[in-house]
Amino acid sequence: MPTLNLSVTPVTTRSLHKEFRDFPYQLYGSDPYWVPPLRRLEDQRWSPEHNPSLRQRWCQRWLVRRQGQVVGRVAAVIDEEFARRWAPGAGWFGFFECTPDPEAARALLETAAETLVRQGRTWVLGPVNLTMHDEVGLLVEGHHARPMLLSPYNPPYYEQLIRGCGFTPRCDYHAYAWSTDRPQTPAVQRLRRRLSPSESLPAGMRLRPSHPRRWKEDARVLWELYNASFTDTWGFVPLCWEEFEERASQFRRFYIPELVQFAEVAGQPVGFALILPDVNAALAGLGGRFWPLGWLRLALRMPRVRTGRLILLGVLPNFRGAGLAALLAHGCAEAARRLGFCRGELSLVHGDNRPMRHVIDAFGGQQCKTYRLFEKPLASSAAGLPSGALHGSLAVPV
Repeated sequence: MPTLNLSVTPVTTRSLHKEFRDFPYQLYGSDPYWVPPLRRLEDQRWSPEHNPSLRQRWCQRWLVRRQGQVVGRVAAVIDEEFARRWAPGAGWFGFFECTPDPEAARALLETAAETLVRQGRTWVLGPVNLTMHDEVGLLVEGHHARPMLLSPYNPPYYEQLIRGCGFTPRCDYHAYAWSTDRPQTPAVQRLRRRLSPSESLPAGMRLRPSHPRRWKEDARVLWELYNASFTDTWGFVPLCWEEFEERASQFRRFYIPELVQFAEVAGQPVGFALILPDVNAALAGLGGRFWPLGWLRLALRMPRVRTGRLILLGVLPNFRGAGLAALLAHGCAEAARRLGFCRGELSLVHGDNRPMRHVIDAFGGQQCKTYRLFEKPLASSAAGLPSGALHGSLAVPV
C-alpha cells in the first residue's frame, strides 16, 4: 500500500470532530467485546465547556485517510503540571485507533511526535487518553472479554503497530478478577472476623459507607482523600474540585452508597475504597446512542447490573501499613456480596506494586488483563524516562 495514498488531517472543524468521534464505531462494528461509548459523552469529552481537564491541557488531534477513507486517528497531549511535577519535556499520545495498516499508524504517530517536538517535548509516552485519570495503557493481554467501565480496549494487532513505530514498553498495569464463589482464603476469614459485630476494630478506627443524603459532603471528602492518597504516586496530578465534580457527576445516578467505603481514625477520614457498577454491562448493545430509546434501556438495565470495578483504593501516607487497605477492600467486597454482585475487577495495578498484589492475592484475585505503556525518545533526547520513574505506583487513579 503506497504511502502516497495517505493523507493526515488535523481535526479543526465540527465535521472533522464527528469523523474523529465516529471512527471507532466503524472500526469495531463487528467486535463482540467492544462497548460503544455514548456519543453524547464523547462530544462532551471534547468540549472545554463540559470537560475542565481539556481546558488545562494542550491537545491536538488528527485523522489519517487512505484513498479518502478514514483509517486511523490519534491525539497529542501536553500536561504542563504533569511535566513540572514528574518529567520535564514529557508529552503523550492517546485516543489511538487504526486499521491493521502499519503505514497509516506510522503516519499518525510520527505526526504526533513531530508536533510534540515543535512544542518543545523530548519524549513521548502512551497511550494516555488526555490525563492519567482517564484510560491509560494498551491492552496486550485479555482481549477475549468485555472491558469494564473506563477501561481501555483495542485489537491485539495494536501492539505490533506501535512497536513498529519505534516505541518500546515502559511498564505494565494489571487487572484482577474476583468472584463471590471463590473459596475464602485464611486472610479473608480473619478480616471477616475482624469486621464482625462480635469483634471490634482498634480503638478510634471505623469503616463507614457513603450516605445518599450526604452526597456533596462525601464527594468533598473523597476528593480530598483522592488527591492526598496518591500524591506520591508517579505521574499523579491532583484534580481541582471542578474536574473532580464533573467526573463524579457522571456517576452519581448509578453509584451505590454501600460500595463507597471510608476509613476513619479518631473521627478523621484517612482512606477510601470505591466500587462502581459496571456501566458497560448496560451500555452493550445500545450502539452508543442515548436517543431516542437508549436512555430508557440504560435506565432499565442498570438496576440489574451485578458486576463492578474496584476503581479506587487509597490510604493517606501516614496511615499505610496498618492494614487499612485490606480492611477497605474487604468492606467493599462484603457490601458487594450482600447486594448480590457475582464478580468484579480490581484495576489498574502497577506490575511492581507488591503490597497491593499481596492484598489481591489474599482475596483470591486472579490476573485477567494487562495494559502496557510505551515510550519513545524524541529529537535530541535518547534517554526517555528516568530509570525506575514509574515504579512505586499504588495504582493508576482513573
